[in-house]
Amino acid sequence: MIYKTFLRPVLDRLDSETWHHNVKELMHLCEFSGLTLRLLELAASSGSRFEDKRLGVTVAGVPFENPLIVGAGWDKTGRALRALYSIGFAGVEVGSVVERPQRGNPKPRQFMVTPDVCLNSLGLNSPGMDAVLENLRRYGRLDMPAGINLGINSDVSHEDAPRAYAAVARKFRSDATYFAINVSSPNTPGLRKLQDGGRLGEIIRAVTESLVDSSGVGKPLFVKISPDLSLGAIDDLLGVVIDSGISGVIATNTSDNRALKAKYGVKWEGLPGGISGNDLEYRALSTSIISHIYRTAGEELEIIGVGGVCDTASALEKLRAGAKALQVVTGLRGEGLSVANSINRGLLEFMDKNGISDISEITGSGHDAS
Repeated sequence: MIYKTFLRPVLDRLDSETWHHNVKELMHLCEFSGLTLRLLELAASSGSRFEDKRLGVTVAGVPFENPLIVGAGWDKTGRALRALYSIGFAGVEVGSVVERPQRGNPKPRQFMVTPDVCLNSLGLNSPGMDAVLENLRRYGRLDMPAGINLGINSDVSHEDAPRAYAAVARKFRSDATYFAINVSSPNTPGLRKLQDGGRLGEIIRAVTESLVDSSGVGKPLFVKISPDLSLGAIDDLLGVVIDSGISGVIATNTSDNRALKAKYGVKWEGLPGGISGNDLEYRALSTSIISHIYRTAGEELEIIGVGGVCDTASALEKLRAGAKALQVVTGLRGEGLSVANSINRGLLEFMDKNGISDISEITGSGHDAS
């Protein structure tokens, strides 16, 4: 593969965050004409964007052309949505988005510890909700769902968190297709404490109220959770989510487990930030949490799976564990622009081989024999 053989070794020697920003901006430039978008599509697929109706999924009432969504963190500012659609994704979750512009943590703060495993401590860097909304509105009508991942500024107190999350949600109520509450980033001090039942319940109530329009209709809402919670803590969180009546959970965010970092050397063990990407232990951890959520609350909650999705095998792991849709973030860096089309082709080949007529039949199928 040209990307892995020639381009990725060069990128591995560059600052990861700078590379990411430059690629996103280049993709944004491709959106200014049909020709450049078509060239981007060709680069990602060696042909046309891969499509097949059998791959379509509906999550919380939202239809997606296939199960692959670009996860929060890849396009924090909403500047490359149409380009990401052209390379095969069915949706993009923008953010995290916060109320006011925020620089995030000091640089350098994003590292590729291997070509397909990332350690980042970005810290919810964002131009703020007004700038992101302006970016989204430049698109007019999009061909795909666009979600907003809700964050808060680092100086927001826990007491003020419900208002801060709700303010961002209210800003995008008319423009986003769905919303996700980020209480699980390891890169903002104290943020993960908001996963505790009482505080989370207050945040969900405030956000839910902010998403109801004048006709009484709301928008799908998810909570993104940490892979570092105990199963008991996850069960407590699920109880709050179920009682609130929202759509479901996104599992999982990055992991700040020191043992995961230590595998890559002492240099990384003590650094702040979360591990993501194709680390087999991290990937298995997120999949096991999806499986637990599906067994515990699969009939009541929708699950979007994220954590090491980079190829057909990793996608199938999470679908079979109980995820209905999947998010890719670090996989774009590890596999290149062809990752979505490659996974979608592989999923269809798996379906054809196993006599599966609709991809929804795969969701939770790993539990059938248990």
